[in-house]
Amino acid sequence: MSSRARQKQMLEYLQDHPIATVKQLVDFLGASPATVRRDITELDRLGQLKKIRNGAEKMLSPSVSEAPGLKGFYPNISDYSSFEENELIAKKAVELCQERDSIFVGEGQTTFLMGKYLLERNIHVYSNYLPLLVFLISEDFPHLVVLGGQYIKSQNLLVSPEKNTSYQGRYLFCSGDGLTEAGLTKSALLAFMEEKKMVEYVDKIIALVDSEKIGVTGGIPLFTLEQLDAVITGKEADPEIIALLESKNVAVHLV
Repeated sequence: MSSRARQKQMLEYLQDHPIATVKQLVDFLGASPATVRRDITELDRLGQLKKIRNGAEKMLSPSVSEAPGLKGFYPNISDYSSFEENELIAKKAVELCQERDSIFVGEGQTTFLMGKYLLERNIHVYSNYLPLLVFLISEDFPHLVVLGGQYIKSQNLLVSPEKNTSYQGRYLFCSGDGLTEAGLTKSALLAFMEEKKMVEYVDKIIALVDSEKIGVTGGIPLFTLEQLDAVITGKEADPEIIALLESKNVAVHLV
């Protein structure tokens, strides 16, 4: 098998198995470990996969081989504590939207994963989160409003000095670093400030929270439980906090 054909098969394998070890790829390709490692190194250099210790992972974003400034710009699968759960949370978030809805999307690894599901829908997206914006633009997504402002490279955000009263949307989808009886908390201060502005434009707030962050305080309070309309999280979430949310009339979606 030629190296090009072998590398093509490796990338196809990663579409179904987002993280693969060298041994798994050796078994799948019928190639030697040294050959597989060389292919991984080459495809990593080309920006078509991410090389990790003793294996490779699928890229979540367009190739950055011709745009070195984007290296490290997008989340990687290994950045997620539970990639499968985060994907389910993101998918559910998009499923809650109706055709022609206008939604605001905040910063976060889970909100980034909403991108591929938004591509299939006629939904108008407002956001200042650059990884999501660049992904949608690169995929020719037509229904996009970029909330402009100063580019903050360290957080991949556009920070606007003013509110725009002409914006209006149905939902704000936001992530957080913790969710307790005190509400949704967030540690990224600039993202916190921008999402506080976004809430002025929307009818409902939906929090996307990893199950391991339910019952954990992770920064300063972004929204109280009374402000939240819905929470999407994993099935392993703390049942006491889930019961508390439901007692506060917060809709809970377990995925």
